[in-house]
Amino acid sequence: MKQAFALIALVSCLAQAQVVPEREMEIVQSLYDTGKYAEASKRATESLQVTNFSDPQRVKLHELVGLSAFNLGDPKGAQASFLQLLRINPDYILDPFAVPPPAIRVFDQVRRENGDALNLVRQQIAIRAEQDKRAAAERERLQAEQEERRRKAEFLTSSVTVRTVEKRSMLLNFVPFGAGQFQQGRVGAGVAFAVTEGVMAILSVVSFFAIESLREYVTLPWDGLLTSDGKPVTRTVRAVPLARQGERDVWSVLKYSTGAAFYALWAVGIVDAVVRHEDEVVTERKETPPTARLRFFPTPGGLGAGVTIGF
Repeated sequence: MKQAFALIALVSCLAQAQVVPEREMEIVQSLYDTGKYAEASKRATESLQVTNFSDPQRVKLHELVGLSAFNLGDPKGAQASFLQLLRINPDYILDPFAVPPPAIRVFDQVRRENGDALNLVRQQIAIRAEQDKRAAAERERLQAEQEERRRKAEFLTSSVTVRTVEKRSMLLNFVPFGAGQFQQGRVGAGVAFAVTEGVMAILSVVSFFAIESLREYVTLPWDGLLTSDGKPVTRTVRAVPLARQGERDVWSVLKYSTGAAFYALWAVGIVDAVVRHEDEVVTERKETPPTARLRFFPTPGGLGAGVTIGF
């Protein structure tokens, strides 16, 4: 007995797998359109038992079965098929351009006689629609949560590109002591200009003060000017004595040469910085977000927990 049931189930599954709903609908419709009502009714009835049709397809097949029965002079069969149709879609309306009025009257009569039952069907359909709506919303919510978890997991396991935009000033290139080079991140060139220009500036300043230190207050006569008593007029000035004018000349050469070298290096630094200047510099670096791990460890009084954050 069990083997017989298994064989019947297997045959039913094979038959269902072999029947294509869309193709079956075309066959039944073609039989009906050519006036083969009995064959159309039989084919549709058998297909409804083995094929997984959609609700609109089932409604259409019940309509064709009911109209075939009506055309064959079987009003009870027509009413039974129309009732099956209305139990699927209580608000279905027959096409008045394709269905004769007598058949439509039979259909409307079935609707009126089963009004209470069809109202229950409508309520059930509304309940199922609401349930389907809630189920769809729940699926969307779960999918959104899953996608959010996936994005968070991807974020925590992947590196982040940090882009930095640096604005650079053109005026800073004209400042001495390698300011333009330091702004451009060229530390070696900046240090070279800063040191050499600084040494030249210091030597020039030292030479200036050295020359000033050689000056002394001396009294000198005014040429051709005499006092009332016939003595020459004198004046006191700060000047380098004749004995130390050689030192003054050495310090003067050092002052002017180092000053000229300072301005020359300053000009070279300006040209170098301006040639390499960029108004904006974009840099990118990859950073890995911190990861947190929950750890459990035994304690004398029980169990402890901690969070470890890795960078």
